[in-house]
Order: sequence, then structure tokens, then C-alpha cells
Amino acid sequence: MRLVTVLACAFLLTACSVEDAGQETPSFPYFTDEGGRVRDLADVLSPAFEAELTSRLNSAERSYGQQMAVVTVPDLHGYSIDDFSLAYANEWGLGDADRNDGLMILLAPNERRVRIEIGLGLENDFPDDFCQQVIDDQMLTAFVNGNYEGGISAGTDALIARMHAYPSIPANDNQKQTQAEDAA
Repeated sequence: MRLVTVLACAFLLTACSVEDAGQETPSFPYFTDEGGRVRDLADVLSPAFEAELTSRLNSAERSYGQQMAVVTVPDLHGYSIDDFSLAYANEWGLGDADRNDGLMILLAPNERRVRIEIGLGLENDFPDDFCQQVIDDQMLTAFVNGNYEGGISAGTDALIARMHAYPSIPANDNQKQTQAEDAA
């Protein structure tokens, strides 16, 4: 009888393992693929601001090549902001896979943390000291005053200006794209 019980338990465990094997588990469990370029999981942005910001990010990508996102989270689940933002961006797959040119602003307002995550292909054009300066000079004052939209907007503007100066798609493509948009 004991052998039958052991075999039945082993069968059930195997059946559960086979069923779970068909479901892909994200390597970073706090990533969500719900939403677009702006993912306000901390619920600190208005829908109108999210729509306007999404439009700006999409336009910048078309013009300059880099893919940028903004994510707010209610907490970092015990991770440092560096580890959380890197894992989130990697799970998302931001940027062109060959150019590795994704950018992400991550804000954890409840923990008073913000980070600009940069893909490896952009590290020369968006060095750490530049990103820290954007946070310090453009974002923090607004955040301290509870103005998350203002801080994110100012930081986004600074990053888009840098994208314009250092595009990741060939300059001829930028010029053609800009001319096509101006004609429209």
C-alpha cells in the first residue's frame, strides 16, 4: 500500500511538472508586459500625461532610433534600483537587439528612488555622469515637490535632446524621416 501511495505522489508531481513546463515563466517575476511605452504601475501619472508622453517617446524613436520607456513601480521588492531596472529592461527587451539601444526611466516613488537605465550600445553616448546629472538637475526637484509628471517630462526632454545629438540610426535616415514628418 505504501508503494502505491509513493507511486501516486510521484505521478502527480510529474504531471504538475509537465503542465508547468508548457507555461513560460518570466525570468524577472516583477515585469509586466501590460501597457505600452509608459507603464505607471505606481499610479502617479494621469492618463492624459501618459498618452502625451507615449506620443513623444514614439516620435523620438522614429526620428533617432533609440527606444525609450518610462516605468513607475510601487516598490522594488527588496532589490536595489540598479538591479531592478536592469532586470526589468532586460525582461522587456527594450531597444533594437543588435544596437542594444534601449533607455528606461524607472521611478519608485514610495522608496524615493529613480534611475535611468541605458542599453550597452548607448553607454558611450549616455554615460552614467550624464544620466545622474539629468536626474539631479531635471527630475529631483519636481519629485521632491510631488510633481512626478513634471520630473519625468523634464528628464524625458533631456534624454530626447541627447538622442537627437547622438542618434542610433544613420543620420541620412534621420534626415529622411524628419523631412517626411515635416511634409505630413
